[in-house]
This record gives sequence, C-alpha cells and structure tokens, in this order.
Amino acid sequence: MKILVLGASGFIGKAIVEGLKSKGYDTATPRYDFTQEPSVELWKERIRGFDGVINAVGIIAQTSNQSFKALHGDTPKALFEAANQLGISKVIQISALGADEEAQSAYHLSKKAADDYLRTLSVHYAILKPSIVYGEEGKSTALFRALANLPLLPIIDKGDQRLQPLFIEDLVATVIKALESNQSPIELDCVGEERLSYQELLQKFRAWLGKKPAKTIPIPSSLAIFGKMLGEPIMNKESIMMLKRGSVADATPLTNFLGYTPKSIDETLFKHHATKSQKLSANLYFFAPLLRFVIAFVWIWSGMVSAFFYPQEGALALLGDVGIGGDWALPTLYFASYLDITVGMMILLNYRIVCMLWFSVIIIVGYTLIITLLAPHHWLHPFGCVLKNIPLVATIFVAIVLERNR
Repeated sequence: MKILVLGASGFIGKAIVEGLKSKGYDTATPRYDFTQEPSVELWKERIRGFDGVINAVGIIAQTSNQSFKALHGDTPKALFEAANQLGISKVIQISALGADEEAQSAYHLSKKAADDYLRTLSVHYAILKPSIVYGEEGKSTALFRALANLPLLPIIDKGDQRLQPLFIEDLVATVIKALESNQSPIELDCVGEERLSYQELLQKFRAWLGKKPAKTIPIPSSLAIFGKMLGEPIMNKESIMMLKRGSVADATPLTNFLGYTPKSIDETLFKHHATKSQKLSANLYFFAPLLRFVIAFVWIWSGMVSAFFYPQEGALALLGDVGIGGDWALPTLYFASYLDITVGMMILLNYRIVCMLWFSVIIIVGYTLIITLLAPHHWLHPFGCVLKNIPLVATIFVAIVLERNR
C-alpha cells in the first residue's frame, strides 16, 4: 500500500511516517507549497498512483505568507477533491479538537472548513481531532518543559483550563488503524484518558524536572503579544483563545477504536526522571530570545553611537586608519551605521533569525579582518575594542544553535 504523507517535516507528520514505515508501508513525503493557489488538477497529478493520503499539514501561527485559510482550508479542499476524483482508497485528515460548531478561533475555523468539505465527498475518509499531542520532539512539550523550569509558573487567568494530552505514539496508532479499517467515515476526538488543568500540567513537568512545586503568576491574555517578541509562535492570541476554551472530550470512543486505553503522561513522558540533556534544554530554552535581544541591542547601539553620539572626528579618524578618507569617509560612516542598525532591527524583530545571525557573523569577521590587515595596532587597545569581537562571534554561534533547536 503506497501512502502519501503531507506535512512530514512536522512533529506529528514525522512520527506518522516512522510508524508507517515500521509497519512496512511504502511512504512518500514530498514537500508541496500549500500557500500556492489551490488546484484540483495539480493535486491529481501529484497524488496519482497512491492508495492513501494523510494530511498532517498545520501551523500554529500565521505569518505574512502562511495563513490558516490557505494551509488548513483552501488547499486541503483541493487535495480532498482530487483524491475523490481519482478514487483514492483512504484520506486521513489530521484536524484539531475544537474544530466544531462552537469554533471561534481562526485556527479551528480553518480546520473545520476542510473537515466539512471532506464530509461532502464520497471518498473513504477519517477525520482525527487530537488534543495537545506530546512527545520528546514536540514543540509544545519543549515549551511546557521550559515554562515549568521558571521560578514562577506563568499561567493564563487562573490556570484552570482543562486539557487531555495525547501521547504521539497513540495518535500514530490511531492513524494506522484508521488507514487499515474498512469503516467509513471515521471521526474521532483523539484525547488522553486523564484530564489535567494547565497549572497541574506545568507542576507535573516541574516535578519531572526534579523541582519542588512553584508558585504561579497570572499573566493577562493581552500579553500574548510578547509571544511574537520571544519568537514563540505557540504563545499567540489564537493559541491563548484555544487554551481558554479548553481541550477535552470523551476518551471512550478512541479507547474502543484502538482496543486499549491511551497511555497517560505519567506512563510515558514522566515514567522516568528527566535526563541531564532534557534539563539542559529546559534551562536554555529562553536563552535564545535573551541572546537575540542582547545581540540586537549591540548592533543597534553600535550604529547609533557611531552615527550620532561618538565624536565625528574620532570616528572618521578610525576610518582613516583603514584607508578610507576624503569624500568617502562620511558616507562610509553613515552607511556602516545604517547597516548596523538595520541588522539589529532585523534580529530584534526575529526576521529570518538564523540567516540574520549568520550575516552578522560575516560582518563582524569582515570588520575584524580589515582592521587586522590595515590597522593591527587596534588589537592593542586597552579597552579591547577589536578583541571583544571574539566572544561576540562565539555568543552568536550559541544563539544560532539555540534558534535551530527551538
């Protein structure tokens, strides 16, 4: 049986692919651009020859070129229609718990739009609606781990929002069984057996990290804007709206379908104490945005000082040391200052952050090489003006590693 898995680069999609391969399925995981204008004919060419299609594409926050409507709604509709016209044996849609008649968030509404369209087709389908899915590689798991590691636990309102986390392996088992089942249609709320409040979940993570229970600090929903500043897509207005609604359902239908009770978080993630690497990950998680702010400040302040605060004669003298003088000196000074400020602002705004950090390394190395070749005496400056470039570059390398692993 040949299965196409869309969204295979994500946490859930990747786990589905690994589960299918372990069962001997022939899987394909091409990356298609879901932001393009949806075309049924184009999708027919892409999925022709497959026996089943699994749509695990999803984003937790919208960007300038990725919208919920396009990725969760319009493009999946074209995909489902193409599968229907080709007579694909089974279509599995990874939707979301809460994508129902009471949906209010753009995230849930976009998922619901695709689900509703799939229900109108004659293709055999399964709509799976998971609650929060956790596992070692999950982004939500990493965030909960980091939040639980803080001295005070940040909670929204009273932290009493109800959740039913589902272990990733149980979701994968559900997908495989739905794929193999002759039943159609299949619609399941995919939730764990245990119901926890958001605050209880954080305290459980804290105990797993080997820490004592911590006091909580209420965070107003309006502060969701800081999620973007922290480069944390899960901490946004949509996610907080969904959290406040809660994410619970009757676990009995899923238990009956699987033939066993989904494992609790105590039986899986918390079965053993956190390892040193897991504790280190929790400790370093929020260092990524901290380093980003620090590095951005260095660039912005350096540019402002060079252009506006440092005596212009002194700045031009430094340029003269590397052979830039005359009519070129002042434009070069302002260009370099503008470049520094621009790089700092891009880093502060989290714009293509890893690329911008690498670009900043190139600039620093370039500055340093020029000074070393043309004005090496600056290495002997008592304040270490050039020498400080070495720890700065090392700091940026650490920031790059942390950003890549968020």
